[in-house]
Amino acid sequence: MTEAPVNGTMAQEFRPFFEALAGGCISFPRCDTCGRFHWYPRYWCPYCGSVAIQWRKIDGRGTLYSWTTVHHAFSGDPPRPLPYIVGLVEFADAPGVRLITNIVGTDPARLFENMPLAPVISLTPQPTVAFEPVETASEVAHS
Repeated sequence: MTEAPVNGTMAQEFRPFFEALAGGCISFPRCDTCGRFHWYPRYWCPYCGSVAIQWRKIDGRGTLYSWTTVHHAFSGDPPRPLPYIVGLVEFADAPGVRLITNIVGTDPARLFENMPLAPVISLTPQPTVAFEPVETASEVAHS
């Protein structure tokens, strides 16, 4: 799950991402000079060097680029149910961006490359985003 730091210390370059999540949206930095999105957020464009960066809201739907299933807790991590899936998600409306996040609502055996995903934004106790397969999202919406 992509989440804001619990202790309240956040690198300033991430603040717009988590502010957008708090508003129920996903946004990424985009260069106004060359028009390219980038992630890890920076104050300058990694492609052309421009400092004309604006955060742009995107639709939020993505596709699964890659994933792994975590079976063992990492030392010092907050407790969470095991196993869990960590995925790398791409966005058609933010080309070049790949976000590391949790994949929820499915079994790892059902995942496939380019699987359509929908965001699951949670606001409490802090803004977080995970992704679920689109068929799971539509099943929930129709139940």
